[in-house]
Amino acid sequence: MKVVKSRIEYFSVDYDRRVLIIKVGSVIVGIDFMQGDEPYDFTGSNGTPSILAVYNAANPYLSGDTENECVNQAINIWFELQNEGFRYVGNN
Repeated sequence: MKVVKSRIEYFSVDYDRRVLIIKVGSVIVGIDFMQGDEPYDFTGSNGTPSILAVYNAANPYLSGDTENECVNQAINIWFELQNEGFRYVGNN
């Protein structure tokens, strides 16, 4: 069986951000984003490990109708955690 790695980039109008989702097969292995007017360049990005950790932990509780909506909700949670001073200490 051949496993395909894919990189999906899209702009979320509702959240005013460009999002990168990296998948191996159907499993998300990387998430990254650029907010608002920030210049974006995901070249070489493997995602931000702390966003992926939040997505994986919160995924059963996210209420989005689509995978993209759930990813955006996880990014919002990650952003709020960052604002509250929480820092990811996992492997990078």
